[in-house]
Amino acid sequence: MKLKIIVLIAFISASTFAQDTEFKFSKDGLTDFIVTTYDSPAKDLFRRSIGWMKENVKSAEAIKSVVENEKIVFQNVKDNFLCSKAGGTTVCSNATYTIELTFKDGKYKMAVTEIVLKDVNGKISRPNLDDFSEYYDKDGNVKKYLSDAPAAYEGLFNGINKSLTTYMDKKKKDENW
Repeated sequence: MKLKIIVLIAFISASTFAQDTEFKFSKDGLTDFIVTTYDSPAKDLFRRSIGWMKENVKSAEAIKSVVENEKIVFQNVKDNFLCSKAGGTTVCSNATYTIELTFKDGKYKMAVTEIVLKDVNGKISRPNLDDFSEYYDKDGNVKKYLSDAPAAYEGLFNGINKSLTTYMDKKKKDENW
């Protein structure tokens, strides 16, 4: 009996302190942040992230702030991010998003701090990243005309993280040949 209690306490403790490794879309919003483990010192993670941005971020002005070897905040645009289907028509919005990367030895944290959607008519909306209830109907299902929203959010931000780690893998391999 004592063993069962100890195992239960250990499981609860582990799940309480577990860090997300992928962004998830839910009625309660987008995952606050993810942590990616990467076997490198913080300064190398920082340097490689700057290199990745030079190749993947649309303009130099997109880097909003930098704290050497500790943090980078950048902004980028995703065209045709979220498409809604209504009345036989598909209307897409572009997204301007802001991401904060923070670095520690052996890992980095990625947090989406803002997203601004702009449709073809110029209408701007700022979704609350902590509450996506507007995307759901009263039964708790994603509204039909917004059915692509979960995949759009998860795909964009998890794709950015995957692109960054792939770039880091390539650079680490090149550096250690």
